[in-house]
Parts: sequence; C-alpha cells; structure tokens
Amino acid sequence: MAKRKRRKNNPELSSEIDALKMHARGHQPSAWRDVARKLEGPSNGHAVVNVSRLNRHTKSGDIVIVAGKVLGAGLIDHPVSIGASSFSAAARSKILAAGGTVSSLDEIANMSPKGGHLKIIR
Repeated sequence: MAKRKRRKNNPELSSEIDALKMHARGHQPSAWRDVARKLEGPSNGHAVVNVSRLNRHTKSGDIVIVAGKVLGAGLIDHPVSIGASSFSAAARSKILAAGGTVSSLDEIANMSPKGGHLKIIR
C-alpha cells in the first residue's frame, strides 16, 4: 500500500515548509528539518508559546525559533529575534516594543542556514 502524502490547506505554510526543507538539504545536521517535520504534522502538535515563556528562556540578543504560533500573554523586557509561522497582534507589538524583531521562519533560515546559535522553544 502506498503512503499518502499529507497536504496542508494553507499555501503560505506549505511554501514555508518547502523552503525549510531546502535549507535542511544543504546542511547536516539541521534544525530546519526538525522544524519542517513539526509543521508538517497535525496542527494540534504545533507549538503555542506565550511572550512570557520567551522572556523566561531567552536573554538579550538571542535568535529564537518557534514551530507554531507566538501569543501575547505576559511581558518581555529584552530584545530577541523571533521566527515563527504566525504571531498574534499583541505578541508582535510587545516584541517590537521591547526592541526585538519578528520574522518568518524562512527569513531566520536565510540569516542562519546551518541553524547554529538558535534556540528552539516549544
């Protein structure tokens, strides 16, 4: 019996997964492959991370990957660069107000193609 390929209905998410797989092909070992596999799975397996968790587990200047959505509960008091598949409006405004940057996962992958010096928060 042939294995069925699961397709995502969201075209932006599908293109982001394909881009992450392209980054993973050229570099071994790659964090991007793990993130792409997490996003390919069911949406109830995607990470949902609040800004307060980012504040606890990061320090100023960190680059963070979230394989899912960042929500705006809590406060953040230092600048961090965050790449995620989506952000709530409150989370985006709090991160930018703290001096951080908000990017897509593909933009972070272009900045750090080998995945070094990244923190993956689930």
